[in-house]
Amino acid sequence: MNEPQNHPSKSAGNVSESNATRIPSESRGEAIERLWYIRPPTVPRRGWLVYSLDFIIASLQGCATNPEGLRRTTGWLILGSIVRFFAAIAQAVLMLLSLIPVISWFVEILARTFTRNAAGFFLRSCYWKARLRTLGQDTIIDQGVDIWGARYVSIGSNCHLDAYVRFKAGERKHGQHGYIDIGNHVHIGPGALIAGRGGITIADYVSLSASVRLYSATNTIERPDDPGLLISMSHVAPPDRQHTIEAPIAIESYVFLGMKSCVLPGVRIGRGAIIHANCELTRDVPAFANIGGLPRGRQIGWRRPRRTSPLLSQKAGGDGTTESRPTSGNTNNGLEDASE
Repeated sequence: MNEPQNHPSKSAGNVSESNATRIPSESRGEAIERLWYIRPPTVPRRGWLVYSLDFIIASLQGCATNPEGLRRTTGWLILGSIVRFFAAIAQAVLMLLSLIPVISWFVEILARTFTRNAAGFFLRSCYWKARLRTLGQDTIIDQGVDIWGARYVSIGSNCHLDAYVRFKAGERKHGQHGYIDIGNHVHIGPGALIAGRGGITIADYVSLSASVRLYSATNTIERPDDPGLLISMSHVAPPDRQHTIEAPIAIESYVFLGMKSCVLPGVRIGRGAIIHANCELTRDVPAFANIGGLPRGRQIGWRRPRRTSPLLSQKAGGDGTTESRPTSGNTNNGLEDASE
């Protein structure tokens, strides 16, 4: 059963932050967004095969992590096409075995435990391609990845699910209707837990560090209809002795979540926000906010560029009229203190 996280901080009457620590309005985040040059979205590779021809050639050349070094000569194209042909046959066989009852159990065990090499990555991609709702191309699924409710999980292209990541999308037989949707070029660090019983959406270019926790469902310490009734925080307690809230989590593009940070139900994190390690989020985060503090995360500044990108100047005018200038004297890796 996909149990909610027991966490009293999200319960009714338990959140009492002062105005000094309250996250500001979205207006300044929108203004800061105009200081950044954001490249137009790329069209991800799609297709039935788990790996594209360019990815196979890059792997053969030893430059899979540096695609700019790819050499697409005639010889390499021929070799890559041959390898891809045999990989397609192997993928078809593995996907078929992954859908056969009982046999699929052993395929999953093999896929989850196989070592971290090209064969292991290929085996895991083929197995989860058959089990997930959708899986893009050139996504690396590492050793020990565990996915519950795979039919309600979508993963884009060029992603990396690091070792021992766990997804929990809810179980329909228990009346749960969760989902997990992940965009393209997303990295989820080792040991992360994505509990999507209430729904989780992660946009493109997001990075989640090791042991990040996303909980879209949680038990609370009181029932809103009867706050004087003592209830349990155990998810196996009878329904009349517990209370669970579910609300979707949305993480917009270019967000970074630091190690062991925790996001609770109903939180939306705006584009480009930075969440420092060990922070707990219980409320929305505006775009380009800099969030820190233990244990409850609060805004400590903004993520601003040190200087305007020349690409932004070209986009704004194209005639050289837009000046490229520093946005502030701050040199702290583009993270502006809240006092500035």
